[in-house]
Amino acid sequence: MLDAYEKLILKELQRDGRASTQALSDAVGLSPSPCWRRVKRLEEDGFITRYAAIVDGKKLGLRALAHIQVSLVDHDASSIDTFQTFIDNNEQVLECSSITGDFDYILKVAATDPESLEQFIMQSLLRLKVVRTTATTFILRQMKVSGALPVDI
Repeated sequence: MLDAYEKLILKELQRDGRASTQALSDAVGLSPSPCWRRVKRLEEDGFITRYAAIVDGKKLGLRALAHIQVSLVDHDASSIDTFQTFIDNNEQVLECSSITGDFDYILKVAATDPESLEQFIMQSLLRLKVVRTTATTFILRQMKVSGALPVDI
């Protein structure tokens, strides 16, 4: 279980992953040394898995976002491995989740425009030969984007 200080540290680091130890300790009400030790322990225990920058996709020219639901042709280990390898190695795939219902997976994919998204589906995803069908929903506008997880649940 996490104590109140560790929860505050996680919340603060999700808000600002570049916070200095001093800024972090001021924000959570600990002196720097105990705060630093708690951060190291949270990293070692796997609560903090990595640090990353949040980049504005529009500034990179990525103006098309979509959710793509995917059904595989079968659920053989080789098909799943082929699909997993593709997902792991494709930078356009921002998220991939195994889901319930009529489809096996849902992807969140970034592209420069609708045509490049179509090319991703037709030239990359469907050419894997393990995808039976897809259904694509364009994201018109993102109302909330947050990678921060609720710590107090």
